[in-house]
Amino acid sequence: MKIKISSKCSLKFLTEDKKRQLFEVMEEYSGVVNFFIDIFWLNDFTKKDLTKDVYNLSPTWLSARMKQCSAREALAMCQSNNQYRNKSNSELEVERLLDDNTVFSEKVKPHHHARRMILSSQIVSIEQGRNSFDIWVILSAIGEKIKISIPVRQHRHFNQFNSWKLSTSIVITRTYIQFSFEKEIEPKKQSGVIVGMDVGINHLIVTSDKEFLGSEIKSSIIDIKRKRQGSKAYIRAKKTLKYRINQVVKEYFNNKNLRLVVVEKLHNLKKSANGRSKEFRKTLSNWNYRELLEIIQKHTEINRVSFRSVNPYKTSQMCPVCNHTQRENRNGENFKCLECGFSEQADYVGSLNIRDRFLTGRYGACFKT
Repeated sequence: MKIKISSKCSLKFLTEDKKRQLFEVMEEYSGVVNFFIDIFWLNDFTKKDLTKDVYNLSPTWLSARMKQCSAREALAMCQSNNQYRNKSNSELEVERLLDDNTVFSEKVKPHHHARRMILSSQIVSIEQGRNSFDIWVILSAIGEKIKISIPVRQHRHFNQFNSWKLSTSIVITRTYIQFSFEKEIEPKKQSGVIVGMDVGINHLIVTSDKEFLGSEIKSSIIDIKRKRQGSKAYIRAKKTLKYRINQVVKEYFNNKNLRLVVVEKLHNLKKSANGRSKEFRKTLSNWNYRELLEIIQKHTEINRVSFRSVNPYKTSQMCPVCNHTQRENRNGENFKCLECGFSEQADYVGSLNIRDRFLTGRYGACFKT
């Protein structure tokens, strides 16, 4: 089984002239991507349809290889956005009044904003470092005889994957380069512990084995709230929080023999907090729960552990003993079933319900690795 991991390195070592040149290329690349989006959005294109005749439709000074990269990105954006958009509260209210759930169900056409380029090995070559830099990323065959050499210094996260195969395809933005690593590993584990995870702010992770991980994370989030958004102190505090989250998750997986991890499938968490206090919403805005789930999933892949998610509906309000569900069962971090009297820590109850919801559901009942 092959897994892929990415790592980001800063572009801060680029000179101002090289940055200006790179950003000019990104602007032109973005225009070509949007040109192809206009074509692909109205037609049913697939990768097989990306021929030389299609690439040559774009009026640009970029090379044929850059056109291919931009066309592939445009097609991927069209395919990923070929779904109905989320409806606003006002639209949902209109649907309710009209009793018509098809109102405002148009699809959203994507748009490229010149913030990134996805470049293949046709454009990119990676050379061993010279001077004080670890590696150099060389962008050639761009067009107009442009060639850009980008100096890169490796960091702790990048060096973790020295034994992995480094892909020459990269994602380049205005602030960083994203490298991809891949490695062949053994199949997922057939034995081990099945654990449910409830993620939150007071405790980063509470497991169905009644382990409370990262309980100090809340103080880090509060520290971020005190910083001016976008300041150096704010960015530094966000990096510190992310490093600590990675450390907590990594230590847990290293010390456990896990077979399956089940989490909640969280959507629109910030929107659902509209009725909460301003202070709580501000705290929530500094906690990236989606990033945490991605970190957990990354470590499941590295450690050959299966990863699943379930509907989060009332997992912290349902009694794991008698299944009685009521809002009043939970009071802050305390849970007490008003039907059978079972009491426990609320996040721990949530983790039990998350695990059991998968195992007793339509997929979990016959779960195989």
